[in-house]
Amino acid sequence: MKLNIKAILAPMSPKERIAYIWDYYKFHIIGTMAAIILLISFISSIGEKKEVVLNMTIIGQGVNSEGMTELQEHLTDKLVHDKGDQEVSVQHLTYSKSSMDQASRAGIQKMSAEITLGAIDILIIEKDLFEEISSQPSSLVALNDFKGIDKLLTSDEKVYGISTSDIQLLAPLELDENKVFCVPSTSKNLKNINKFFTLVSQ
Repeated sequence: MKLNIKAILAPMSPKERIAYIWDYYKFHIIGTMAAIILLISFISSIGEKKEVVLNMTIIGQGVNSEGMTELQEHLTDKLVHDKGDQEVSVQHLTYSKSSMDQASRAGIQKMSAEITLGAIDILIIEKDLFEEISSQPSSLVALNDFKGIDKLLTSDEKVYGISTSDIQLLAPLELDENKVFCVPSTSKNLKNINKFFTLVSQ
């Protein structure tokens, strides 16, 4: 007959009870403590996460990581009022058309998912990807619709992408001439994109 835990612990001293419980339940105790620590960590990370007011995503190769940090800090300084709770995000996704490895496939999948969710406001992509995306109806916003962009446009025709080399503000990224700047039609931060173009025109 299996004894009740109370019956087992009853004749023991406090020290013996602790030793017994630890011997038989240490994995349960450690597992429970680890779960509590992970839960606390997860909750605190959610609380610390800042609201992204403008998300710039670069997909391709040859991006200066230090320049990304510099640009993100500059844009956050210029476009964000509440720096304690908000920020501008500049992220890089790997992509190479010539070698569609696992990283490139993952980059394309993440880009597609974030565009669908409206999580990307400004997109910098390789020319071949731009041509593929822009061939889909209503996939991009005409850049003519933004204030401040007129200095970068040479005609009144609808323009959906421009070379990143035309935008001096992006110089820290050290992008090659094959990159195109565009705005997905699903973007939710059109107001802040207008502010971005105001900086571009200065």
